[in-house]
Amino acid sequence: MIVRRIATILFVPLMLAFGSGVYLYLGTLKSKTVKERVQLPTVTKPSFTLPGTMFLAQGGRLFKLKNGSFTEIGPSGDWSMPTLTPDHTRLIAILTGKQSSDLYLLDLNGHVIKRLTKNDAKIIDANHWTFYPRVTPDGTSVMYSYDSPKFGFRVDFAIWSMPLDGTQSQARRRTDPYWYTGGDISPIALPGSAIIYVKHSIDQTGVHSQIWYQERSGAIGHGMTALTDDCGAPALSPDRTQIAMICSAGKQSAKLEVAPLTGTTLGPARVLLSGGLYAAPAWSPDGKALAYFAPTGAAGHFQLWYLALPAPAPALSPSASSSATALAGATPAVRASPSPAPTPPVPIQVTQGVDLSATSPPAWF
Repeated sequence: MIVRRIATILFVPLMLAFGSGVYLYLGTLKSKTVKERVQLPTVTKPSFTLPGTMFLAQGGRLFKLKNGSFTEIGPSGDWSMPTLTPDHTRLIAILTGKQSSDLYLLDLNGHVIKRLTKNDAKIIDANHWTFYPRVTPDGTSVMYSYDSPKFGFRVDFAIWSMPLDGTQSQARRRTDPYWYTGGDISPIALPGSAIIYVKHSIDQTGVHSQIWYQERSGAIGHGMTALTDDCGAPALSPDRTQIAMICSAGKQSAKLEVAPLTGTTLGPARVLLSGGLYAAPAWSPDGKALAYFAPTGAAGHFQLWYLALPAPAPALSPSASSSATALAGATPAVRASPSPAPTPPVPIQVTQGVDLSATSPPAWF
């Protein structure tokens, strides 16, 4: 009996020591993900001074970047996707609620001038979402993505247009989205009646995105990029001669590309950057550089980057181009396969410690 008691007394500490050792060892196998605290842009100092004035969004708040300094603008709320009128005197931005979102007209200090849409309703099914606003070159209308009509659980965005000084009842639908894909987004209005936007479609391999051209309201239009390129986020240069875009080719990483716009087609694309998570390109006021978002660090927060564009590569002959794959019934566009830029540009990280909204392209003038 005495021997058993002595053995018990000696064994219990050994059990505790063994259990503690196992616990500490298993603790070393836990994920050590870095949790970086996000800072407001207004308490940071950009490492590079951008030309002109830029409007951005972070966490539902709007910010103006000018002369190397951030200023918060606008009232409280969940704001995103600021875009400028052609005369650079007003902004249009999205205010998101619990079950809907709306277009608002603001001055450059963020003061509300006018609510353009009313998409909230007492009945949940009657609520609507509006995103991706863009003003027409003549400043008379605003294009946007709108989830109407919708049928039950099938909600696909279409491109709509409404007079900037009119009412929502005057809005008209321009495109017919491909069902169960998310629909049509990111419109860019061209002089006249044509638009460029991102069209989603679906086949046996999944959902694809294409840069799409529509010459007039209701027209089928045609793809400007290949179906398998999975391109989106188009940005038109100030002189309307180039398109910047993000293409993923169905992969987890993407490429930042620029292609010349010739009439209704895109020419050979230049790959400026590849192998990253690039988002929301925007042209500098002089058209000689791009801004975009990309994550940094273990936390993956999106920062603002600046990229001076290299000299354009010599134009390829039409025989060197390849036909883009378009949806059935559409006119195929001609676009050469992307080629690396002759002199790789060096991106400059502008912000640190912030986490900018990667789905809200900067508005820059």
